[in-house]
Amino acid sequence: MTKGRKPDIVCIGAQKAGTTWLHNTLGRRSDVWVPPFKELHFFDNKFIEECREWATGHVKRGLKSAKERHIEKTPEPDSEYLEHLKRLGEKPMLNGTWYQSIFSRAPATSACLDVTPEYSCIGDEGIQFFKKFLPNSKLIYLIRHPYDRLVSQFKMNASRKMRRDPEFDDWQLLLDMSAMATRGDYMNHIPLWDTYFTPDQLLYLPYGMIRSEPLKLLRKIEDHCELSEYDYPEPSKVFHKTAPVFLPQDVLKILEERTAPQVDYITSRFGSDFLKQSR
Repeated sequence: MTKGRKPDIVCIGAQKAGTTWLHNTLGRRSDVWVPPFKELHFFDNKFIEECREWATGHVKRGLKSAKERHIEKTPEPDSEYLEHLKRLGEKPMLNGTWYQSIFSRAPATSACLDVTPEYSCIGDEGIQFFKKFLPNSKLIYLIRHPYDRLVSQFKMNASRKMRRDPEFDDWQLLLDMSAMATRGDYMNHIPLWDTYFTPDQLLYLPYGMIRSEPLKLLRKIEDHCELSEYDYPEPSKVFHKTAPVFLPQDVLKILEERTAPQVDYITSRFGSDFLKQSR
């Protein structure tokens, strides 16, 4: 087996803030290598108990999809690659050796990318471990307006978990999910990351630029990650849309109230222009 390696670029968040766009857009470059599936969950599986309940299942589904795509699109499937995918699905999974083996097939001249938005939530202990494990990696944190991000997350979870004609108690169950409070908790996450990573290593970017100024945003990413300029086809292409779900006004009001402190924090930390660009 080719020697394992670690990612050179890591997008640590946030959920529902354009991370799929980043994964797919940078993955089109010949000098950036992306894993066979998005979201590896190495760090959050280690430091977030909730994530340990489903991370292994996510990985196995990702490997299965990668195998099916390869067989479908490749006239002569690469048996070595298929064997690599098989090994990644065997125990022990989600430890340091496994994580480094993910990137073992990347060309030596390519930068390796891991996009896993749950990493933003790993807390102080997790970030200290992250810093020791990846001391030289470049980090990207996409920031979406707190209210818009939470509404999108809420709709995603509602489309997966809600019955067709929900009562308010059904909405309340979603409102009480811990992930609703943690995935976009910028005011508690960002200061921790700032403690261990300086701006030359950790770049914060507003989500709205994906639509309004995608090339300008990509140039910022290239400069930060020491990548050459690239001619991206369809730089603002939407790769994932949240399922259309009608949310009652009383639910939206609760989401607005919950995110008000986060809005204030983003404004104080990055400025009002950044907040506007995050929509």
